[in-house]
Amino acid sequence: MLTFFRHYGLSLCVALTIMYMCMMPATGAPAPFDGFDKIVHGLMYVVLAGVVCKDFWQEGADFDSVKLGFWGLVAPCLYGGLIEIMQANLTTTRSGDWMDFFADCIGAGIGFVLARIIVPKYLERNEN
Repeated sequence: MLTFFRHYGLSLCVALTIMYMCMMPATGAPAPFDGFDKIVHGLMYVVLAGVVCKDFWQEGADFDSVKLGFWGLVAPCLYGGLIEIMQANLTTTRSGDWMDFFADCIGAGIGFVLARIIVPKYLERNEN
C-alpha cells in the first residue's frame, strides 16, 4: 500500500482535491466573467492529467502505451463525468453540467499532450 502512495500519491492528492473543490457547497459568489467556471474545470483537469501522466511515465509506462493513454486521458475524463453525476445527485447547491464535463475532457486532453511533450524531456524515470 505504501508503494502505491509513493508512486501515485501526487495523482491521488490532486484527484481528491478536485473532488473536494467540486463537492463543497457553492458560495453563490458571482464569477468574474461568463465561462469562468469552464476555464477552472479545464485547468483542474490539465493538472490532473499531467500529474497522472508524470506518475505513470516515471513508473515505466510509455506515452504510446494503452496503459498511459487510459490512465492519463480516459480516466480523468471518466472522473470528471463521475463528479458531474455526483454533483447532480448528492449536492443541493451544485448541479451536473454537460459543459463542465466537456471542459474537463478538453483539459484532460491538453494536459495529456503537454505531459507528452514536457515529462520525458525534464523528468527521469524511477529506478525500482
